[in-house]
Parts: sequence; structure tokens; C-alpha cells
Amino acid sequence: MLTATSVALTYGDHTVFNDITFSLNPGERLGLIGENGSGKTSLLRVLAGELAPTAGEVRVSGRVAYLPQQAGDPTGSVLDAVQPSALRQAAQHYAQATAALHTARPAALNAFAEAEETYRQVGGYEFEAQAGTVLDALALDPQAAAAELSGGQTRRLLLARLLLSPADVYLLDEPTNHLDAAGLAWLEGWITASPAAFVLVSHDRAFLDAVSTQTAELERGTLAVYPAPYTAAMDLKAVQRVAQERDHAAYRRKRAALDEERRRSASRARSAAQYNHKRAPDGDKFVTRSKAQNSQNVHASTSQRLEQQIARLDAQATAKPFDDRRRLTLDLPPLPPGPSEVLRVEDLTVQRGERTVLDGLNLHLRRGDKVALVGENGAGKSTLLRAILGELPYTGRVVWGAGLTMYSAGQGGEELSGLGTLAEALLAANPHLTPHQLHEIAAQLFLPAPTTPTEQLSGGQRTRLSLARLSVTRAQVLLLDEPTNHLDAPMVDVLEDVLRGYTGTVLLATHDRRLVERVAGQVWEVGGDRVDVQ
Repeated sequence: MLTATSVALTYGDHTVFNDITFSLNPGERLGLIGENGSGKTSLLRVLAGELAPTAGEVRVSGRVAYLPQQAGDPTGSVLDAVQPSALRQAAQHYAQATAALHTARPAALNAFAEAEETYRQVGGYEFEAQAGTVLDALALDPQAAAAELSGGQTRRLLLARLLLSPADVYLLDEPTNHLDAAGLAWLEGWITASPAAFVLVSHDRAFLDAVSTQTAELERGTLAVYPAPYTAAMDLKAVQRVAQERDHAAYRRKRAALDEERRRSASRARSAAQYNHKRAPDGDKFVTRSKAQNSQNVHASTSQRLEQQIARLDAQATAKPFDDRRRLTLDLPPLPPGPSEVLRVEDLTVQRGERTVLDGLNLHLRRGDKVALVGENGAGKSTLLRAILGELPYTGRVVWGAGLTMYSAGQGGEELSGLGTLAEALLAANPHLTPHQLHEIAAQLFLPAPTTPTEQLSGGQRTRLSLARLSVTRAQVLLLDEPTNHLDAPMVDVLEDVLRGYTGTVLLATHDRRLVERVAGQVWEVGGDRVDVQ
């Protein structure tokens, strides 16, 4: 159904990926993961036929539907925007013919009958039922003006349009963005019930575990495919990495031994060639010269044979595993404990225009608490975080513990704005870092020199820098708004480990179910201007 064979993509001297080979059959679902900037979206575009590969070929049997991360602005009503073009034209003719019925003329009746028959034949009535189900599941009003939708609603509309376009292969780039819990559960059910093949790019680990049958990781231009959903695939990768490291170490040892033996043989051959047989007694000069020549030949032959052995060994060698450039290992002193009472919120009310977003909240945080703020999009999670940080006006009281240090990060990564260099960004998180530690962090995470301006960093480098700041901060409170936004799935694993190992207090707004399960000790559900503490 979908086959990629030796696919490569290059731009000038830059290779995005090379020798990509895999196949998908009906009902198989491939979760595609990889660091931001690794080429996942480019690979989807190649599979969709939007981008021509530099080498190799892609073969698709059947219809392909592609959901990019960004698309043009839809027009008309929501229902109009999700209709296929042929059906939209039939629906328009049907509506016009219906409107003309008031004339009661025979021609109008005939036109109505023809328009209704055409609408029925192109599947109009079936589509209405399907569209109603899909739009309801994605919390979209069919009659709403598409041009007036929010960014999140527009993204859901594009997803609805794709799901309502019958296809044999679906290519979905971050389909879970802007979905609430109900919409996410519905989408998982829709995908797993479909007989089509899927390639799914997502940072949502629980989603990938729920729907994918295979996992492919695009890492530094190569694609590794594992026959399992995300979590099991990462476990398999870890096992394979241990074996790969062991085999590579054995190869290096054997190669070093052969190379040392080759050097010794080559050295002996050179010594034999340089031997001065004229120093031998007159009667032994011929014999001595012959022995020296034989010795030179033997050692040269041995050296050549060993070179051939080394070449064969190199050809069959196990490659060195990629260094993990996501995780930071640094010896830092423990956090200062700070006050036992971290935050007290009393009768907090926040209004945005005429709307009361939060009303009369009373909340309490103690040292070491790790709290997840959950709720539907627009429920007020970000509003609560910004209010307690003093970034939004409110009534009531917000009391922070005396002497607390805080670290906050918003949804868009704006915490890096205004920080000129990589070193400045790290020192803003921890002023006690030494120059040696700054270079060590950059080296471990494959970041450029600490003097590099942050504006020159790639998306993947900025992500690694943000996680490094979280790893080294000496702040006693972390306030994080959707920290998994713009992270790939393995990076979310790293974030999870950082937060689990952090000994201070954490308050984070997140839609990531796995992160909530594994990090949060409490859950505050925001909705209906209230916060339900669980």
C-alpha cells in the first residue's frame, strides 16, 4: 500500500535523510518520531508527493490524505469547508433548487428533482450524517463561519476535513494538537477502527501507544523502524543500544589488536629492509642478505594480510550508537529548601472583559508539591498561572513564601527572548554555573559554543537549551505552561525525567496524559470558572 525504497532528500550539501526504506500494509499504523528539525515533516511531504526526493522512490497504492501542520484559511461555513468539492457543488445546486420551489413552476420542480438526485448520488445524505458525527466529536459547530474560528478550532476543522475524505493512506502531522480529552479519545477510536494505513507524527506518547502498531525514529538522517508502539519501541531501542555498544566495543578492541600487530609487522619489515648485510663476515654476506630479504618479505606479507583483515572487519563492524544529545549529566549542589508554605491563594477572581474566567478560588501549595493543571482548551489554565505570577489583574490574595525563587516558562518558548547568548540563557537559570560547566553542557547536548547568540539556534537546539535550563535551575518553584508544546516524544521523556528528579515545587499546565500520570502528585482541574482539587 505504501512503500519507500532508498529515499533520500538533500538541499545542497545538507542531507536531511538518506536511504529511507519501509513499507506499510492496510491497517498498519506507523508512529514517526524524531527531534524537531530531524526531517519528519519533510518525509511526510515526500510520502504525500508534495516534495520530490533526491533519490529513491515512493509507491502508494490507493488514495492519500495528508494533514500538514499548517494549511490555508478555510472559507464559508464549517460544513462547507469540510465538504469535498464535488459534493459542495451538488449541495449548492440543491440549495438553489430548494429555494426556487416557492414559484411552484414545473421547471422548478424538475430542477429540484434533478438536484436532489445528484446530491443523493454523490453521497450527500451519508456525508451529512458522517460530518455531524465528526464535527460533534471535534467540538465544531457546522454552521459557524470558518473564517472566524480560533487557531485551535481551525486546526480541528482541517482534521475533520481530512477524516471526511476517504483514503487508503493517511499522513497526519501532529493530529492531536488542540484536541480536548474527549476529542482525543474519539480520534484514537476512529484511527484504530479504520482499515487504512497511517503514518502519524505526534509528541503525545499515550496517543502513539494507543494507535500505532510500529514506531520509526528519524535520527540524524537515518530511519530505525521498531515493530511495536512507542513505549515498547523505546524499550526495544534501549536493549538494542546495549547490544550495539557491546558489539562496537568488541570491534574496537579486536581492531586495535590487529592494528598493533600490523604496525609491529610493518616495523619489522622496515628494519629488515634497512639491515646492512655488508657488516656480516665475508663468507656469510650472501646468507645474511637472503635471510634479511626473507624476513622483510614475511613481515611485509603479514602486514598486508593484517591490513586486509582490518578492512574486512571494518566492513562488517557494528556502528557506534548515536550519543544521546538530549540528556544532561552534571554534578550540581542540591536545591536550597525554601519555606514550607510555597503559595496561598485566597478568593482569587480573574475577569477577561465581561467574562469571569476564575471566580473565588482558594488554593494552597506546599514545598515539594507537584501539581498538574488540566482542563479543556480555554478553561483558564494559562490565566491562573499568569494571575499568580502577577501578569494579569485579579481580585483576592496571592501570597508567595518569603524568599522563594521561581522559574516560569510559557507555551511559546518566550522565556528565551531577550537572552542574547547560550551562556546568558543558562546563567539566567543558574548564575552559579562556571565557564567549564557552560562548555560541558554545550558539549553534552551537542549545542554550539556558549557565546553563540540564541537567535542563531535551530528549533531542536532551542528545545535542548530550554530543557538544559530546567535541568540546571536553582529555582525552588517551577511554573510551566504546556511544556510539552514543540517537543518530540523522546524529548518529553527527558522532560518527564527532569521533573520527576526535581526536588522543588512544580505547577504545570499540561494536556499530556502520561506526564500527568508520572509526575503529578495532585491534579487541579480547571473549568467553569472553578478549580477542582483532586
